Amino acid sequence: MTLQPTLRVEHETQRSGAACVGVYNLDADLVEFLVERQGTARRLQSVLRVNVIDAATRGGDELPDVAGRYQLLEAGVRFVPRFPFEPGVRYRASFDPRPLGRVGYADVLTLEFSLPNPIGVDPASVTGVFPSADVLPENLLRFYVCFSSPMRRGGAEAQIRLTGPDGRPAHDVLYRPALELWDRNMRCLTVLLDPGRLKRWVGPNRELGPPLRLGQRYALAIGSAMVDSSGRPLRQNFYKPFVVAQAVREPVALADWTLLPPAAQSYQPLEMVFPRPLDWALLRRAIMVVGDDGLPVAGRVAIEKGERRWTFTPDSPWTATRPAIRVAPYLEDVCGNNLFEAFDGPLRAHRELTVERTNHRIRFELTRAAHCAVR
Repeated sequence: MTLQPTLRVEHETQRSGAACVGVYNLDADLVEFLVERQGTARRLQSVLRVNVIDAATRGGDELPDVAGRYQLLEAGVRFVPRFPFEPGVRYRASFDPRPLGRVGYADVLTLEFSLPNPIGVDPASVTGVFPSADVLPENLLRFYVCFSSPMRRGGAEAQIRLTGPDGRPAHDVLYRPALELWDRNMRCLTVLLDPGRLKRWVGPNRELGPPLRLGQRYALAIGSAMVDSSGRPLRQNFYKPFVVAQAVREPVALADWTLLPPAAQSYQPLEMVFPRPLDWALLRRAIMVVGDDGLPVAGRVAIEKGERRWTFTPDSPWTATRPAIRVAPYLEDVCGNNLFEAFDGPLRAHRELTVERTNHRIRFELTRAAHCAVR
């Protein structure tokens, strides 16, 4: 008996059970045909599409496509959304083989689906805003707003604002991109201050001045009407108050870091102290500890409040004879200054702009072990 092609929603184990859509029971010759042409993503998109169902256009064809990628299987095609499907939102998947021009494939399959809302889960809340310090530089570039649960895209502009010294919203201060800057898990949102007002000598800065004023008090406010992935509002409003300090317009200098090495044969953490706060998100991925073989050492990174102290605790006792810290060239401070130049520094000579930007390596020596390894 020949199985008929079917559309269904399933969970991709490689992405912690994230939902995806696939068409299955395709003939081997059709799959081979698709494999030979898999470099043409537009062809796959014309065959398997997923759209959001809007009540106003339910009977029409102008439904927005869901962005994602395609996987060719042994007997089917799978669509993996770029961002997870949101619970409570209606979607329509369609498999239309007609553009392939293959004999025996003329029927269009459609599937409407919606993921269920979680039951018995507490409402989402803001778990932190970074930089976490209470005093921030005048040319601060960005905030990171972290939530306890995945959130729904589209509510940031209405629910996140910066209030000025008078408690009223400060206008034209936050940058509003067309696509909100969420992480892959939809639990951390990057909120930028207007780069045009931060960079000196450009139009917005000349016309409006910097977004923050030295010595003034501000607060980043997150409204409780912002909703999580299941459509529920936040538990409560959240406010991140801070005072504005002097601007920082110097590159990040590794020579100014203080390194506190651990003892050999111990689980003691390696610590680094910075003279000024560094970018919270970049600190987690731009600094790596490597062993004698140049491979990463397994362990846990912790960043203390204020983002001025970074610690690394190994999973196994320190044994390397020449360990090192590898720092990626894209590491920045909270103002966007990197290892090579200031965020709004003057334009450099062409020969300086073409300097190869590679990883920096900081060697350190383990101290003498005072006792055996204890966790």
